Amino acid sequence: MDHDIRLPKLLHHLPHALYGLARAGALPEEIAARLAADRDPEVRALRAECEGADGGRHGLFAADPEAEVRIALAQNPELSPELTARLGADADPAVREAVARRAQAPAEDLHRALLADPEATVRIAACRHRPPADLHGALLDDPVTRRHVVGFLDLDPGTAARLARDPDEQVRERLAAHPGLSAELRAALGRDPDPGVRGKVFERADATPRERARIFAWLTAGALRSAQDPGGARDEDFLCEAMLAWLDLAAYPWVEPDPLPHADSPFAGLRCAAARSTALPDEARARLLDDGNPRVRFLALAGRAEVDPVVAEELDRRQGGMVKHGGRPADCVTFPPETLRRFAADPDAWMRLLALRDPDLPPELLERLAADRDEGVRQATAEHPRVPVEALVRLLGDTDEAVVEAAAASPVLPVGVMRALLDRADAAGGPPPRLAACEGDCRHGASER
Repeated sequence: MDHDIRLPKLLHHLPHALYGLARAGALPEEIAARLAADRDPEVRALRAECEGADGGRHGLFAADPEAEVRIALAQNPELSPELTARLGADADPAVREAVARRAQAPAEDLHRALLADPEATVRIAACRHRPPADLHGALLDDPVTRRHVVGFLDLDPGTAARLARDPDEQVRERLAAHPGLSAELRAALGRDPDPGVRGKVFERADATPRERARIFAWLTAGALRSAQDPGGARDEDFLCEAMLAWLDLAAYPWVEPDPLPHADSPFAGLRCAAARSTALPDEARARLLDDGNPRVRFLALAGRAEVDPVVAEELDRRQGGMVKHGGRPADCVTFPPETLRRFAADPDAWMRLLALRDPDLPPELLERLAADRDEGVRQATAEHPRVPVEALVRLLGDTDEAVVEAAAASPVLPVGVMRALLDRADAAGGPPPRLAACEGDCRHGASER
């Protein structure tokens, strides 16, 4: 029962407990109202971003004196068109920029206003959504929006030739990715001095094997220079290294319909795209399961109709905690409960995390994992739907901020504990925690959040 649960005497990260509580989805009205009126604008901002429209407080957040809160509200997917328009005319350009960056396209009149905003950052953000065709010319003439409108153009030869000569490499990079690019300009941009421009040509479906090989060799040479002589390397050489890493991660959607020609490509990115394809023959997929690149192995495994749990576990252990591609081999299989419970005692924290995928993990194992030496395991335990309340409340006193936030955000947290957290914060008094931390060192700037 709530009245039997007591907060830890020492809360190392009380502000972060409030941040986690503010991020929680459904909250009792009493708790949601107190968070919406909290003295710390970061707490109010977190609540503004996630609170549903049915809470009736969006108007309160829209009138908050702190721009941080209004910016957060602008990202709330349930924001009404009326409040979206109000924030789109906010006096603070950062708020207007946040409106322009919303995932939902704004109403046309608001979109036009944002595209014509006096602040460059707002105009750039507004180019996230397709601009009206009659504004393309003005956006091309504006140096700060030119690069952002290129992808929306119905490209004509004259405009394409002019953009290929643009001094802004990002304009040329967007042009290099345009589906309407001619073969002549593609070849020219494949010799561009900027690594990003050449990389976009490499990614194109219509790039010839010779073009792709030449670009890769040029990027590799630059990356080698940066590795061998970092002090004497040019900026372009470091960009070559970054572009090579990107080419391993790019999507190459044109490979997936016909993956077999690319299954043995010398380029890891193309092998990844082939491994991702459901049209890849089993024989080729088996070869990619032994590929030297861990991302290729993962995608080859993920594309199989049936995955052997033993193979998935072996590949996961080989990966060794490195997730550079948004997944791990264990994601490709549903381990039986007995295997997941075995992982709870594994010496590797990377594998102990898997135990928490068991929705019916016994309380004694959850108690053990809540006291794990690894903070990542403790955080995942705090997020488990069946974590014992006593263990969850102890995690509120954890020394790791992320663990504390996860525990406070848990739907298992009793209302009485939520109330006690807010009471403890109220009793602490004084200025908001972030400001108190820098008082004396940054007295003049403390109010500028």
